[in-house]
Amino acid sequence: MEAQGALDYHKPLAIFCAWLAAKRVYAQFYLATTADCMTRATTLAEMKRDGVGWLVVADDGRVSESTPALNPVLVVTPDPNLRYGDCHGAVTSALKNFNEVNRKDGLRDMCEIVEGETEDLALICVRRNLLRMDAMAIKNMDWSEQINALASVNAYNPGCTPIIDDSFKTDLHSFRGARNLVDHKVSNKRDDKRRQLQFAERMMQGPRIVAELVRLKRKTR
Repeated sequence: MEAQGALDYHKPLAIFCAWLAAKRVYAQFYLATTADCMTRATTLAEMKRDGVGWLVVADDGRVSESTPALNPVLVVTPDPNLRYGDCHGAVTSALKNFNEVNRKDGLRDMCEIVEGETEDLALICVRRNLLRMDAMAIKNMDWSEQINALASVNAYNPGCTPIIDDSFKTDLHSFRGARNLVDHKVSNKRDDKRRQLQFAERMMQGPRIVAELVRLKRKTR
């Protein structure tokens, strides 16, 4: 590792960073400087914009991370046409957390949003007299049970059609598994990479599911 005496993020490096992002390479791009190097605020802003990290090398050779780098393949960018209703702020915050701060926390936040929207949809179905059960029964169910109830014809009053179909039920259960994924321990780098890629897949799934739950809530009201 060669540490720069002055932080220099010039055009060829920016082009290389753009190439990494375009190819969605599983990698993190860092610049390293000495501890007493000169830095410009504009350079740091450009690096942050492009997802470039900053490492500081002390005189004794120890390396510390001043700014984390983004990994292009793990950056989640949902369809901009999705509509999240009242969940817009929460979804945006979870995505930002996932992409820029902590992937585990961001994915956990998204799980909580989807779980909350699932329960809200079930409670709306109760108020509309679609489901056989009452609100207390819904609240006493776990997430899996709520999903199954919303998809089961036996849970609905006569003449009512399940609000979610088998395909969406499968999607919900698939996303629900993300909570276990967050807590899963890994023993080596290969397993960690596989889990990180699954994080991104589930996080891409989350906003789409939220948007569909919001649509179904509006439809049911």
